[in-house]
Amino acid sequence: MGRRRSEMGRRQTIDPLVRAKVIDTWGNDCWLGLPGCTKVGAEDDHIVPYSHGGMDTVANIRRACKHCNASRQDRVLYGYGARLHMVIVPPGSCDREAVEWIDAHKSAGDPVVSFSTLTTAMGLTNPSLACRRAVAMAWSGAYRQFATSAEPIDVWLTRTTISSNRHPRLLDEWIALDYDLHVIDPGFSVEWERARDDATRRRVRQWYALHLSQALVDARRAERRARLVALGLRSEPVRIASRPKW
Repeated sequence: MGRRRSEMGRRQTIDPLVRAKVIDTWGNDCWLGLPGCTKVGAEDDHIVPYSHGGMDTVANIRRACKHCNASRQDRVLYGYGARLHMVIVPPGSCDREAVEWIDAHKSAGDPVVSFSTLTTAMGLTNPSLACRRAVAMAWSGAYRQFATSAEPIDVWLTRTTISSNRHPRLLDEWIALDYDLHVIDPGFSVEWERARDDATRRRVRQWYALHLSQALVDARRAERRARLVALGLRSEPVRIASRPKW
């Protein structure tokens, strides 16, 4: 990211000539478009983060608004470090169906982060509210670590909700960072029957009120991908020679 400090403790600055070339080549609109984006580029953002060895080059810098540059927090764009696969499933399934789908698609050795596997690993069979919160914190900690990883690995994560107290618009953030997104929807009647209590049924009702579908996600991802192509960060439909490498 652009707001980085050097080893001497001073703020990392970009050569004005490089910045001018970045603006001339890629424009001055914020490239990230995270929730709350102000659109206008005010800072220099490293695609491959400076902390990962990203260079101060025209190929590796795009302009970002202050809000997005701070909100990104060194999370990597899909493929410029870890490749995050987010599998979204309604609450009634307790994400086990998502884990089964992941097992059929992942490669051996790929990390999997899910509420059900974390609950099992902690030895919880009928977790209390405090225990469920602990599981949620473990999921969030793993997500933050993998989302900022420079290692080019595939990570599979399941999620029943697309918001959190800290990040109320998680889906928008995932689309902005071009994550691989899959929606598994067995259907409302199936999920309603699977729900074991009124609280879960309420969450199921709320989930289906979002009208979330794979088609909707794919349409939004296609729009975002076109923007990334224009910014030289994706090679579809044509290959961009200046795309930075990880």
